[in-house]
Amino acid sequence: MRNEIRSEKPVIELDEAWSFVKKKENEIWIWIALERNSRKIISYAIGDRSVDTFKKLWDGIGDEIKRKAIFYTDRWDAYNLIPYRQRIVRRGGTNHVERLFLTLRNDNPRFARKSIRFSKSSEMLENSFKLWIHYYNLSTL
Repeated sequence: MRNEIRSEKPVIELDEAWSFVKKKENEIWIWIALERNSRKIISYAIGDRSVDTFKKLWDGIGDEIKRKAIFYTDRWDAYNLIPYRQRIVRRGGTNHVERLFLTLRNDNPRFARKSIRFSKSSEMLENSFKLWIHYYNLSTL
């Protein structure tokens, strides 16, 4: 087992995953902020893959966390809004949130890439996702 030194600063992984409503042409993007040590989802946003949707995700993160945390992201342009000194783009930096998306797709077929199950409305997709977040966060206690 590896010995890791726990940072006093919160470490947050940010990433987005693709889904759809009714048909694959109606793309929906699910954005998640995951606290690395506790594996808790601290914020999410559902929308397109734009800066506006990232701002919804960013606004859902508490101000204290935004001041203190280090954020691991991929190279997507929307993440450039994170202060330069707090953002790290590194290969493998978002492993935990990517694994979370795999768990989401396995737990709920409506989020799978190739499935006969899908959401008929964005409201139902979001409600299903909210229920899953509550289940997931409670199971990581």
